[in-house]
Amino acid sequence: MTKVLMSPTMELKPEWIDQNGHLNMAYYSVLFDTGLDEAVTSFGLGWDYTSGGTHTTFTGEFRIRYLRELHLVARVRASFRLLDVGPKAYHFCQELVHEEGWIAATGEGISLHIDQSGPRVAPYPDAIKARLDAVLADHATLPVPDWVGSTMQLRK
Repeated sequence: MTKVLMSPTMELKPEWIDQNGHLNMAYYSVLFDTGLDEAVTSFGLGWDYTSGGTHTTFTGEFRIRYLRELHLVARVRASFRLLDVGPKAYHFCQELVHEEGWIAATGEGISLHIDQSGPRVAPYPDAIKARLDAVLADHATLPVPDWVGSTMQLRK
């Protein structure tokens, strides 16, 4: 059975809590980004690859939807679902899942493969592209979440 990738459990830090008593919006990004680590390592785009100094990844775009407040005692995991892969970038979505099973936030992004000599967007090496394509084929069997690609608008 196909499953999205899940990060290890992450705990909130006291300095991440704002004056309203919940997680400050900036730290949702930290949780989503940290939650990517295991997934990108499995593709060959982890620290071992990017610390070599020749290629890395940049975020081209990332959008967060805040669904439920997270408080200091919360423990969450970040999911990772690959939606599309091109020769130089991939489209993905994530959910921050509270240990009780509810979704605190969703994220959708584009990751770019970067040749640091420019820097400029560059094609993936064949082995990494093959790994991304394999995960994409696996994740293609899953329904796309209804919030992916939604436009930002006011509720009336």
